[in-house]
Amino acid sequence: MQRTTPIVTLVALALLLWVLPQADEAQLAAIDAGTLVSEPCTQVEGTLGDFLLGEGVLEEPTEPGGDPILRLRGFRLQAAQGVDMGLHQEMMDSIVRHLRSHGAEMTPPVEFQVVEDLRSDSNGLLFEGQQGEMGLSLTVTLPDGGKVQAKKSEWRPPTRLSLLPPLVAIALAIVLRKPVPALFAGVLAGSILARTHVGESFLSALFPGSVDVGRKYLWNEAVDTDRMMIVSFVIFMLAMVGVVTRAGGIQGLMDRIARLASDARKSQIATWLMGLVIFFDDYANTILVGSTMRPLTDRFKVAREKLAYIVDSTAAPVAGISILSTWIAFEVSTFSTQLPSAGLATGDGYAIFLQTLPYRFYCLFTLFFVGLVVFTGRDFGPMLKAERRARAGQLLRKGAKPMVSKEATDLAPAPHVRPRSAVAIWPVMTFVLATLGIILRDGDALGHWRAGDLFTIEGATAVLYDGSGFAPLMWASLAGYVLALILGLVVGLGPREMLSASWSSLRSMGVGLVILYLAWSIGSICSDLGTAAYLSSVLGSALNPLILPLVLFVLSGFVAFATGSSWSTMTILLPLVVGISFRLGESVDLGGYLLMVISIGAVLEGAIFGDHCSPISDTTVMSSIASASDHIDHVRTQTPYALVTMVVAMVCGYLPATIFGLSPWLSLILGCAVLTGILFLLGRKAEPAT
Repeated sequence: MQRTTPIVTLVALALLLWVLPQADEAQLAAIDAGTLVSEPCTQVEGTLGDFLLGEGVLEEPTEPGGDPILRLRGFRLQAAQGVDMGLHQEMMDSIVRHLRSHGAEMTPPVEFQVVEDLRSDSNGLLFEGQQGEMGLSLTVTLPDGGKVQAKKSEWRPPTRLSLLPPLVAIALAIVLRKPVPALFAGVLAGSILARTHVGESFLSALFPGSVDVGRKYLWNEAVDTDRMMIVSFVIFMLAMVGVVTRAGGIQGLMDRIARLASDARKSQIATWLMGLVIFFDDYANTILVGSTMRPLTDRFKVAREKLAYIVDSTAAPVAGISILSTWIAFEVSTFSTQLPSAGLATGDGYAIFLQTLPYRFYCLFTLFFVGLVVFTGRDFGPMLKAERRARAGQLLRKGAKPMVSKEATDLAPAPHVRPRSAVAIWPVMTFVLATLGIILRDGDALGHWRAGDLFTIEGATAVLYDGSGFAPLMWASLAGYVLALILGLVVGLGPREMLSASWSSLRSMGVGLVILYLAWSIGSICSDLGTAAYLSSVLGSALNPLILPLVLFVLSGFVAFATGSSWSTMTILLPLVVGISFRLGESVDLGGYLLMVISIGAVLEGAIFGDHCSPISDTTVMSSIASASDHIDHVRTQTPYALVTMVVAMVCGYLPATIFGLSPWLSLILGCAVLTGILFLLGRKAEPAT
């Protein structure tokens, strides 16, 4: 079976690439037309001076204090292969969507109302999109007769080959079980493909495309400020764990927890509960829970793959559905600007988010299933094999390559220190409190408190959104590390001993960082090739209202799996969902509003599911790092559990909710019952540790 799996994987992925149809070029042009509103404009006719398309197309409000107006006189799309009449409207929807997003990013944010005055003598705007050999352009005729044009001369419609880079990386990672060469091959293939995509021949693109791997993609990721802060956060956290381990803090903490978590099952329960408590950020959850609980699970012979699964499958789901996390404001921001297309105010975004919570089937089922697995002690598939191996004393598969060195995982307290849990608790609490404190400061919590809205959902999440990011995590982890060094001095460690402990915790982590940067590079390549737009066009054509949430769930899962990013998937798909789902829902008993709510939840859930299964996801990589697991082994053992939960979410969640109008609460009860039955049917207990 193990010998045939790589062959089957390669054949399946090759067939997938072969059978997928080419997307409609005109539709892709219509979808991308809106992106031109943020491109520099050139004057075509008239004397207009400087003109910024995203801001210059709005009329002044007709009433004092009113919203600006976007008055439309007409819109049409011309494409090389002809245009279906419906694509004119799709182009206009794309333009309005991106204009709303552009307005939301302005300071202060700008909302506007759309007025369709489709007469030849109207004072409105005429939008004309054109797709051809010269790329994609958008010409706007203004009321005074002047014309401006924005264009992307190198734009080409995405093809099914845009899936090649992630598929190459994923297939080789599964076959070789070596993520670095697999991911590098994906980046190399994508870098060359990016040049052939804009017209270069394969031979002429071969050398410069190879150079682009380092010069363009890896370099851009290396100098990106956010990436630097993520890497710094991981380094400081792991170094902090190394110091507090040497200072006896982790040993003291484990001795205290072990009074309650006295065996393998209870140690897993403790890990799951800790993951539920760290609900405010998935990155913080992953690194903190994985690195601090690993010594305890190692003591009771829990497989590293099992620890990585508990960590990974708790972090994003709990942050994704928490109303007080760094996720909620981001999630709301991706669709709230489009709510006026459904006749709703942008301020309704938070209320709609709360209404999606009962329909967040994948996250809720995942959290339940992780708890069910750890409480019952049952596993199946590759995870059961890993657990039985670990109970026999082999925490990692023979030949596995953990993302953290053996020196780090074997690090023990110094002989002359007495284990004290406070040495671990204080740096961890400093990290948590400093993170929240910086978020509150940067999010202007004091200003919201003075305005009286700090303790409302809108005010609290606005603070979290404005204050969140990677900087709070980086500075807070540095604060925790500094306190760990101070406490190390207090208990008698020397500076050289603490630096040695820090280095031992970080040794061989370079492989993990290389994997992170390569995964980020593939995401950047997918953006250049339009992978998400291609999948949206091909898979989004099945727009039967009753299966729309199911289609969106699958589509967002595919996009997140291929790109390795749940947030990018949400950013791409959610702006498309509001208008489509509301309009389609008006034709069925479910209604436009409820279908929109369910559809938004489906996209959010599919993105997290795809992220869980993808070996090129940064959170999946970080879970492997924090748990000191072999990365491919983590993906291989987690995927069956994620797939089972996904199928139950589809069959017991989205289908009954849309087709039969079943209450989401009944769907949740039904799904939990089915998951319980599956685990007791397929699952077996690992042999107890001796």
